[in-house]
Amino acid sequence: MTRTVCFLLLPQVHLMDLAGPAQVFYEATQIGPAKYNVVFCGLDSEASSEQGLVLGGLADFESIELTTDDFVFVPGIDFMAFRKGVFRKDVLKIKSWLLKQLEKGVQIASICSGSLILADAGVLNGKSCTSHWKCIDYLRERYPKIDVQTDRLFVKDGNVYTSAGMTSGIDMALNIIETYHGPIAAAKVAREIVVYMRRNEDDKQQTIYLDYKTHFNSAIHKVQDFIISHPRNNPTLDELAEVGNISVRNLTRMFKHATGHTVIEFKNAVKIELASTLLHNPDFTIEKIAVSCGFQNARQLRRIWSKYKGTTLSEQRKV
Repeated sequence: MTRTVCFLLLPQVHLMDLAGPAQVFYEATQIGPAKYNVVFCGLDSEASSEQGLVLGGLADFESIELTTDDFVFVPGIDFMAFRKGVFRKDVLKIKSWLLKQLEKGVQIASICSGSLILADAGVLNGKSCTSHWKCIDYLRERYPKIDVQTDRLFVKDGNVYTSAGMTSGIDMALNIIETYHGPIAAAKVAREIVVYMRRNEDDKQQTIYLDYKTHFNSAIHKVQDFIISHPRNNPTLDELAEVGNISVRNLTRMFKHATGHTVIEFKNAVKIELASTLLHNPDFTIEKIAVSCGFQNARQLRRIWSKYKGTTLSEQRKV
């Protein structure tokens, strides 16, 4: 079966919102056994991206015929322009078409601020959704009929998908590949496009790799980068102090002051984040994941997982 994935491009579309998911479906078709017909449509034959690139050869969106096996993707647009009402006429043009696709059972997905278009068209009424963190408050205030989820990478409610930031559109597209073709197919696509961290819909927009690096201490940045790059090696305080070119005493004091966490807490958080990713690989046993993350054994992984996640590994994966 060949599924059509139609990207609906509005003026001021963001390039990464478009390019990431489109590449996922292209690679899935190249690798097989998935078959996707990727098409691009718009209000006109051309659309200028927010980054200045003009995209041409677009089909008339009303000429696209879709079934319940197919998808419509709405990439994000400029948020500030939307707030100023720039897209009001555009939404009116596509509203009936989008609602018709929704009623037919076509899968409809938005990337990043594309959720604003779906919200304004009424597609999200009575549904749960997410969006880029900058859009969350606006969505809640402007569209009270929508259940806006905070800090989610993507949300699926019926035949409607919504994703957070630009790169989470890739995560959502990979999840769709996994749903229809299994985890091995999704893993092959992720490997082809060199996406190291596979994330699912329960993962948060915030991440250990970024959240605790918003300080300005360059020595602690170096230490954090080293911990993230060597989770399996379990670097000692002496080794980390050498990386930061500071004493062990200063390392522990400065690390806590800059990040709000001890070195050990940060190391464990990095390990658990990596374990969350490796759980998606069906070829990895819990024991193999524990070793890959630098835990002594599966028992230690289970104990620290429960502490940091508030759940058990058995709830995350049947073992």
